[in-house]
Amino acid sequence: MADVRDPYVGRRPAKLQIVALWRVFVMRTTVKFAALAASTTALISGFGVLDANALPRCRPPVEGLASATGILGAGTEKARIEARENWKITVRHLYGPRYADFYNAQNKQWDCKKGAILLAKCVVVAKPCRY
Repeated sequence: MADVRDPYVGRRPAKLQIVALWRVFVMRTTVKFAALAASTTALISGFGVLDANALPRCRPPVEGLASATGILGAGTEKARIEARENWKITVRHLYGPRYADFYNAQNKQWDCKKGAILLAKCVVVAKPCRY
């Protein structure tokens, strides 16, 4: 017999090759889709539920007051800073250091007035909160 090589020896027929490539594509797509679904579920479950510690816990309003001297608004600015510090000290004394952050306070109300020529008085009322 003549040495006639079978064209399919060592190779798959085109139809089988396409089927094999399709199976690889389906498997890779399925794995990627499953990973996407798992990560989406994790994100939704992580962000959908609010942690009780993330909600603010607020106390009744506290007042801080101070007066300072200065000209051209410098006295008012000093009085505001001192009133805020007075508020922090009062809150720390009443509720502890976790509530004494003025940044987390809610319903802040300022009342600053110039009393005399150089004297300025400021009062701040705010609800101390912690997160």
